[in-house]
Amino acid sequence: MQRKIEIQRRFWNPVYDRLAWLYDGVDWFTFNTTQRLRLPALEALPRPPARVLEVGMGTGRLHAELAARGYATAGLDLAPGMVRRTRRRLAARGLRSMLAVGSVYALPWPDAVFDAVLSTFAFSAFADADLALDEMVRVIKPGGRVVIVDAGEALDGNVMAHLLARTWEAMGDFMRDERPLLAARGLAVTRRDYGPWGCVHVTVGEKSLKT
Repeated sequence: MQRKIEIQRRFWNPVYDRLAWLYDGVDWFTFNTTQRLRLPALEALPRPPARVLEVGMGTGRLHAELAARGYATAGLDLAPGMVRRTRRRLAARGLRSMLAVGSVYALPWPDAVFDAVLSTFAFSAFADADLALDEMVRVIKPGGRVVIVDAGEALDGNVMAHLLARTWEAMGDFMRDERPLLAARGLAVTRRDYGPWGCVHVTVGEKSLKT
């Protein structure tokens, strides 16, 4: 674990920041695969104009889509380069959002202010899943949702998804089943697998209205 954290700090974090401009080109070169795999997250969100925080928003492609659909958006990323890209993307489309550079381990918002917190292909980069989820759950209202899209093992246990998960893990990601983590925080949990060999999943945790 500690070795992976150190690799992330010394290598991946600077890469995400300094090469933010490359990410959209990579997605275009792969026929927008990453963006298409993010879109099922939208089905799990409450309807606009719900307040949605996106954690680890990257270059802001999904974030701009959320804002365009009428959500009251806020976004956070650890990499200043990603936040700058997102801000420019929103401005080019005449859209607005509350953006911040910061860590998921210390979200700069008070308790119970969002209807949903969304993370797509970012949760597997968080070394401390417990602290990350504590913060994500803290800022949602009663009845609010935590929506996570990420890669990993498929529920049917197929070999291809397993091999892909092990490959991503070797590259520094933390492969997890988010269901028990969300359930441990009192959320009602659902999960759906999709994508090639079911190697991508959307997991939703909903906070009780009585919280």
